[in-house]
Amino acid sequence: MDRRNFVAGAPLVAAGATVASASVEDAAQGRHFAVMKAVIMGWRQGDRQAVIARLADDIVWHSHVGSPPIIGKEATARFMETLAGQMKDVRWRIFSYAEQGDTALAEGVDEFTSPEGRQIALPYAGIMRFRDGLITEWRDYFDRGLFDRLKAGEAPPPHIVALTGRTPLF
Repeated sequence: MDRRNFVAGAPLVAAGATVASASVEDAAQGRHFAVMKAVIMGWRQGDRQAVIARLADDIVWHSHVGSPPIIGKEATARFMETLAGQMKDVRWRIFSYAEQGDTALAEGVDEFTSPEGRQIALPYAGIMRFRDGLITEWRDYFDRGLFDRLKAGEAPPPHIVALTGRTPLF
């Protein structure tokens, strides 16, 4: 681990968190990472049932923090159907990951092709809370203005290209 990763992760480790930024093997030490990977693989493969299977019945999903949450597994499934029509060739990737107790945090890029054929790559951070191996809370943090501009066809600025072009953990 290089000095920057050590310094960035030190407070989390001191608080008892598992931190990963170097390899999938490092992240495997976190007990919730397998669930997160299964959710990501479900999205990548267009298998929404694989995603739904990892959610608690009383899931609260803030698909965009700042917008009202989607509450319950059935409402989440309906919302995912809507999203599936707007997101083709999903290439969701994780750059950094940490967990403490029942909560996992990830930094990554949500990348996909829009129905109009535009390539969208949006940096985000996500937080998931777990109970009995299922996701009970899911919060996605991203810049909604940037998302809207990218969907409208605006080219991403160089600093966003640099953020989204990093080598992923997963």
